[in-house]
Amino acid sequence: MATIAWPCLAQDQGRSEISASYSILPSENTLGNIWLGFSNKGPHGNRNLTVRRGAFFATYKYFITDRIAVGAATGFNRYANESNFRYTDFTGLDAQTVTTAGEVTWIFFKKPAIKLYAMAGLGFYTMRASVDNYHTATTTNGATMQITPIGIRFGKKMGVFTELGYGYKGIINTGVHVKF
Repeated sequence: MATIAWPCLAQDQGRSEISASYSILPSENTLGNIWLGFSNKGPHGNRNLTVRRGAFFATYKYFITDRIAVGAATGFNRYANESNFRYTDFTGLDAQTVTTAGEVTWIFFKKPAIKLYAMAGLGFYTMRASVDNYHTATTTNGATMQITPIGIRFGKKMGVFTELGYGYKGIINTGVHVKF
């Protein structure tokens, strides 16, 4: 008896995925930066971009269809350097942020071990900033977002990914994922 096998794509609908990633140049106050037009003027003073360490993220996704996933992400940025801190004139600023957001991912190109996708997220951040080892500290909360027009994933059940976008996950976000 002969068996005929046809190549097919694995079904993602009803599956979950977790990922861990590192973002470069995250901008927790994305909405504020867009509102101010990325200018060096505005109510919060200096807007010099200083490259500092990035943020770590953990993300969960659930595939409601083979091409659309919804989920949530949470991240921690130990060395935040937002453009609108109240203490932008101080050189000894130490700021940390925690970000939580809901996300939607749309896969527009799908092969067995490679996927191209776009992602959008909306959430909030909590920032704790201090000037002198938390003797003078302030806590700020705000809305945040992420727009990722292009992301690429390699691997079937386990793999790596890289995303290009703007927002709380930075300009470049890269990491590992596990699908179950």
